[in-house]
Amino acid sequence: MEILESFAQEAIAKRQPATASIADALREAILKGALKGGDPLRQDAIAKQFAVSQVTVREAFRLLEHEGLVEVVPRRGAVVYSLSPADVAEITDLRATLEARLIEAAIPQLSAADYAMAETTIKQLEKAHHIDDLIALNVMFHKCLYHKANRPRTIAILDRLRISMEPYLRLLWSKTGYKMESQADHKEILVLCKAGKVVAAQKYLRQHIEKTGKEIEQLLHSQLPAE
Repeated sequence: MEILESFAQEAIAKRQPATASIADALREAILKGALKGGDPLRQDAIAKQFAVSQVTVREAFRLLEHEGLVEVVPRRGAVVYSLSPADVAEITDLRATLEARLIEAAIPQLSAADYAMAETTIKQLEKAHHIDDLIALNVMFHKCLYHKANRPRTIAILDRLRISMEPYLRLLWSKTGYKMESQADHKEILVLCKAGKVVAAQKYLRQHIEKTGKEIEQLLHSQLPAE
């Protein structure tokens, strides 16, 4: 698959097991929009490109299927998973609920250094323009506020939910005006957390996440074929 060439070279350069290299290359191609929802993933072509067996490729598919990025369809093979508006609504509800619980547990544990890091991240977001930086800094800001919740399983679930939404989050962050809206929310959430207003912070965070989810749902609806 020619579309994978640059991603494959980067993954192979990491000198890791073949399954991980294939999964990394496919993941990057999906998250960055080079491979889109519904695109077929030819097992034989990928095996040839990486000079591995098709069994190794299937193992990589299973890893990505667990992350919600790939779907293995009977008699069709592996395809890039296409999120539906209903999928987005469910993921958004889960993320809002879990993050709200995390910051409830984390706020009493956050230090001045934690809040300083969150403020620095907001400032870095203001200056950032490249989509990779915007996505990474946005994730960092949210984690600044809940990393001390001491709930690693919940955080791992959130990471998987975020990854499944990332291709669409990239589209939103590329949209004029979204960065300004998101940053305004981030600043208000941080103010509430610093003031120890847990319930208010949870409410504002939930609204922030739900607003993003609604925008992604609208984006997906606009891409559906007209009936």
